[in-house]
Amino acid sequence: MIWKQLSNIVNRVRGFFSRKYSLKLVEEEPDTISDKIIYVVGDEEFQAFAVMLCPCGCHSKIHLNLLSGNKPTWSVSTKSGIPTLKPSIWRKVGCESHFFIRSGKVVWAGTHTS
Repeated sequence: MIWKQLSNIVNRVRGFFSRKYSLKLVEEEPDTISDKIIYVVGDEEFQAFAVMLCPCGCHSKIHLNLLSGNKPTWSVSTKSGIPTLKPSIWRKVGCESHFFIRSGKVVWAGTHTS
């Protein structure tokens, strides 16, 4: 348990000094997902979902629904190509990371403990 907490702290500090996330619009989910890129699957008018790697360092793929008729739903916006995702992302399995992507940076919401 303590190692997990220390790992989370180290990853948060490392993330503070790292580059910002960018957004990439793709027609299909790529076979290989790169760190610090949020892939939006669809086109300019229709965006189905987003996929990214978990920023905690566990390298798990995170899929986010962007279709408003299905729950839960996220929205993605950009300013000068820098993405913001709403609402927060909270992994309920694995690392249980809880974070926001705001202006291309990870903002940690805290750790979840059962």
